[in-house]
Amino acid sequence: MSQVAGSGVTKARSAVTIGAFTAVYFVLMWCSGMLGFFGPAFMFVGGVVSLLLNGSVVMLMLVRSRMFGTLTIMGGVVGLLMVLTGHAWVTLPVAVVVGFLADLIARSGGYVSAPRNIAAYVVFSLWGIAPLSPIFFAPDPYFAHVAASMGQDYADTFRELATPTIIGGWVVLVFLVAFGCALVGVRVLHKHFE
Repeated sequence: MSQVAGSGVTKARSAVTIGAFTAVYFVLMWCSGMLGFFGPAFMFVGGVVSLLLNGSVVMLMLVRSRMFGTLTIMGGVVGLLMVLTGHAWVTLPVAVVVGFLADLIARSGGYVSAPRNIAAYVVFSLWGIAPLSPIFFAPDPYFAHVAASMGQDYADTFRELATPTIIGGWVVLVFLVAFGCALVGVRVLHKHFE
């Protein structure tokens, strides 16, 4: 995890920055996810709220840390916490992989290229699809787990809602909302970007 040449950003400071921003990211994402208690459709509303709140968080983290591995580490920590809180195991490897890909994109722009950092946030945000992936390869155990934690009515409603078309639409929505939120983050932090 090399420091960006000439950036003057130390690895120790970057590690603290990544840890702090990851904590903020996770808390905002987790609180937004609590909207899911109002019903399965609100899980998607919570996802949108999380993307809205975290766009500026990730943009600021990238320009502050300027270290390759920033999004990989964040993805690993967030993915691990999601698995530990009962989400599908596939969330962890997906979060690490998209974090790594997002790191490559951000690094290619020296962490100060607005278009590259926006693209990095969009790619990173796709990890949020992973918790829903068991719907496609293990639906019965997945919905049994949902029923055990949220009740059978909730699980049945969610099963009716979570069609391939809806999940596909969710992927597109994540892409579009993440793009818009990262763009807002760049405009708010414009002095940090080229």
